[in-house]
Amino acid sequence: MFFLHRPTPKQAQAFLERQRQAAYSYAEVGQTRTALHPTGYAIDQHSTRLGTGDECFTLARAALKTWKVFETPWIRLTNPAAPFTEGETLVVQIAHLGFFSLVADRVVYVIDEPDCCGFAYGTLTGHAEQGEERFLVSRSASGEVTFGLSAFSRPRHPLACLGQPVVRQLQRAAAQAYTAAMMSAVKEAK
Repeated sequence: MFFLHRPTPKQAQAFLERQRQAAYSYAEVGQTRTALHPTGYAIDQHSTRLGTGDECFTLARAALKTWKVFETPWIRLTNPAAPFTEGETLVVQIAHLGFFSLVADRVVYVIDEPDCCGFAYGTLTGHAEQGEERFLVSRSASGEVTFGLSAFSRPRHPLACLGQPVVRQLQRAAAQAYTAAMMSAVKEAK
């Protein structure tokens, strides 16, 4: 859904309520759990080191579970109080190219293990793209803490098809923004 002005909280809430009933817009739900990428999609993978040690991992885990990954200058979660749970619908507001959009995704699965924490969300039928993205914080045996993204996507709406080069640039910029948000959350929390 596109807007010429920043959507109001009431507009965002109404959109969220409509999207709670929407279905996934792709067949490969949960595919980011595996190393196998579905064919016919653009694949994005990014990983960055956040630091080392238990404190860094604890801070990164808390940041991810409280959706700090969406605290960027141009991407915001409209329902930041949403629980970190499978099946939760999230609405992200994006400011781009002189306008705003609301996009909805549903949490496909969560990971909450001693040395890794994360979630994947998938696009719903109202989204211009279709696919899935996984956000993961992990701690190695040596104590190194990393933040990683893994995604597959392709255009669904005709405008997304026409603007695919711009969409791909925005997706790369979003990955950088998510990484910066996680790095900031870990740094600020120390």
